[in-house]
Amino acid sequence: MTAGPFAGARRGLRWVGPVQSMGSLALDVELRGAERVVWIDAKYKPHLQLLAHRGWSGVSEEIRHEHRADLHQALAYASLADVAQVDTLLLYPSVGSEPRRLDTVATVTSGRRRVRLILASVPFGYRSPEHEETDLAAFRDLLVG
Repeated sequence: MTAGPFAGARRGLRWVGPVQSMGSLALDVELRGAERVVWIDAKYKPHLQLLAHRGWSGVSEEIRHEHRADLHQALAYASLADVAQVDTLLLYPSVGSEPRRLDTVATVTSGRRRVRLILASVPFGYRSPEHEETDLAAFRDLLVG
């Protein structure tokens, strides 16, 4: 897979009518292969950890609303590529001393197309080179799936 230029990850919205909204969808990273696209969007909020510890019903309505918007955004990104497999990753920070990766995958299929919505935790730093390699290996395995 190859990474597209940063500006290439922006997709314009063309509005028709007197009311217009935002002008584009802007992703952080785009990786392309012949039959696969991976979109990556970094989120700088603790939603994944909150959901892991409290569950959907244990977080506030505001958090649920924001997270729902993140999921809709990720699914909008998934609609941008006409390939057999699309992975959209929402990367959330792993803050504090979380002892494990928090990764979860939802899959939606339609005809020949498979869309995976991946929520993953990413540390802001690594405790050691071994921690970094272990974490990156787990991340690679997640993308292979």
